[in-house]
Amino acid sequence: MPELIWEGKDAVINYHHSLPVRELKIDQHESLNPEPSLDDNLIIEGDNIEVLKSLIPKFASKIDVIYIDPPYNTGNENWVYNDNLNSPQIKSWLGNVVGKEDLQRHDKWLCMMYPRLVLMKQLLKLGGVLFISIDDNEAHHLRLILDEIFDNRNFIGEFIKQSKVGGGNDSKHIVKEHESCFCYTTNIEVLSDMYVHHTEEYLKRYKEEDDNGKFFWDTFARPGLKNPIFYEITAPDGTKINNGWIRSQDRFEKEYKEGIIRIIQKKDKSWSVQFKQYLNLDGKKPRSLSSDFGGTIEGKKDLFELFDNKVVFEYPKATKFLKTLLSFVASNDSLILDAFAGSGTTGHAVLEMNKEDGGNRKFILIQQPEESEEASKQGFKNIFEITTARIRRCIKGVETAKDPKLKEGLDGSFTVVKLGEALHLNTLFLEKNLPSYEALASYLFYHTTNQALSNVTENTSHYIGKTKNYKLYLIYSADKEKLKHPDYALSRSKLEQILKDCGNGYQALIYAVTIYVDNKSIKSLMEKEKYTKKPIICQIPYQYLQINSANVLNNLEDSED
Repeated sequence: MPELIWEGKDAVINYHHSLPVRELKIDQHESLNPEPSLDDNLIIEGDNIEVLKSLIPKFASKIDVIYIDPPYNTGNENWVYNDNLNSPQIKSWLGNVVGKEDLQRHDKWLCMMYPRLVLMKQLLKLGGVLFISIDDNEAHHLRLILDEIFDNRNFIGEFIKQSKVGGGNDSKHIVKEHESCFCYTTNIEVLSDMYVHHTEEYLKRYKEEDDNGKFFWDTFARPGLKNPIFYEITAPDGTKINNGWIRSQDRFEKEYKEGIIRIIQKKDKSWSVQFKQYLNLDGKKPRSLSSDFGGTIEGKKDLFELFDNKVVFEYPKATKFLKTLLSFVASNDSLILDAFAGSGTTGHAVLEMNKEDGGNRKFILIQQPEESEEASKQGFKNIFEITTARIRRCIKGVETAKDPKLKEGLDGSFTVVKLGEALHLNTLFLEKNLPSYEALASYLFYHTTNQALSNVTENTSHYIGKTKNYKLYLIYSADKEKLKHPDYALSRSKLEQILKDCGNGYQALIYAVTIYVDNKSIKSLMEKEKYTKKPIICQIPYQYLQINSANVLNNLEDSED
C-alpha cells in the first residue's frame, strides 16, 4: 500500500502517546441539566487533541459514529498550527498563520490531522463509522493517511455534496460547486448494512402486494448495464427476445414458473419482460451522489432561524446533511462525536432526529474557544459560545423561528465540560486539587486493562469494574482530608470486605493510597477464609508506576463492564 511521507511525520506519528489524560470537569453553571453528568450530551471546551485523549479512559471503543469538518486548508482560513511537540522543526511552526503562500501548509495540515485521527479510531467501536468532509485542497492527502490509519480495506465510500450553487465568475477554469465526505469504518467485516429510510413518495410506486410483500413490476432488461447476461427468451407468440438481462437464465426459468417474472405485450405490440421488485423494509441503499444533502445556503438558514437572522458563523454545515449521513449508520441509541463542532450542527441534527422518532441518541461536541469576526460582531466571545448557544436554543426553542420544531424546542439536555489538570500519577498529591473519584478510576482502569470504564461512582465497596479474571477496586477520595482518615486506608478489615465481594471466581486488584496490610496478614486472611487467589495490591501513585512499568498489570483480559 502506498505511504504518504511529509515534513514532520516522524514527530507526530506517536505524538498521541505523549499527551496526558486530563480530567473532564463539569461546568454546572453553563450546563442545561439540573443534574449534569458525563453520561449526558456533552459540549466540551478545549483543543480537540487534548480532549480526544482525555475521552479515552471513559469512551474508548464506545463511539458509534464520528463526523468531522476540519479546516480545508484553503489558505484563507487563518488557522494556526499549535501542537507543541518536542521537535525543532515543528516548534518553528507554532503561532504562525497557515496561509496560501506557506510552502509547508500541506505538511502542517497533515501533522495536525494525523494524531487526531489515530485517537478517533481508538474511540470508535468495532464497526463504528467515521465521516470526514473535505474539498480538493487536501482530499488526496487525506485519503492516503486514512488508508494508513484505518486500512484501505475499511474504506466504505465517498459522498459528493453540492456545497454552493451559482456564482463562479471569478473562477479561471472550473467552477467548484462540490465537496467530498469520506466514509471509513474500523472493521468493514462487522459493519452493518447501510440503508436510507423510504420516503412517502418512494413508497407510492409499490402499489401491488402478494404473500412476499409489496412490489411493483420492474423491467428485466436495463439500458446501460455493466455486465448484461445474454440469452433468448421466447414470448407467448414465439418471438425471440434477447435484450441483455439482469439475472441468469436458470433464475429466469425458475422465477417465471413461480410467477415472479412475466412477459407482457405493450401497446406497440413489442414484448416486455418484467419481474416483481419487492420493497426492502429496511430501506434502500444510500447513493454517493444525492440531492438530499443540503448545502451552505441551508446551513445558513438553520442558523438564521436560531439567531434572529444574524450571521454568527461562516459556512455552517446544513442540519439536513448531518441527519442524512447519520440516518445511514446511527441507531436510535447511538453515541455520536464531532471533534470540530463549529456552530454545533451535529448536535442540532441529533436533537432533531430524536424529536422525530423518539430516539435516545447522544452527542459529544468538541470546540476550542477560538475567536472569530462573525462571533464578536454578535456579542459572542468565541466560537465555543456559539456552539453552546445554538444547542441551548434548539432545546429551549426560539419564539421568532419559522420552523415549528425550533419554535417549540427539540427537548433534551446537555452538560458543558472543561478540561482539568493532567492526571500525572507521579505528581498526583502535589497538585492543588485532586482528580475526582470517577476520573481517577477511569484512568487507572483504562491504563490497566486497555478498556474504557463507564458509570463508576465512589461507593462503600470500592468496586470499579472487572475483566474476565479480575475485579478492580479503588480506595480513594478527591478530598485530601478524607484521605488522611483510616477509612481510606487498606486495612485488614477492609481487605476482608473486598475479598468477600470479589469471591474465589476472580482475583482482586486493589488500588489504595495508604496500605496497612502486609504479606503475613494477607496470607493469614486467605487461609482463614479459604481464598485461593492472592490479591494484587497497588499503592498509588508509586507502586502502581513501578508495577505498570514492569508490565505486570497490562493486558489483563477483555473487560466485561
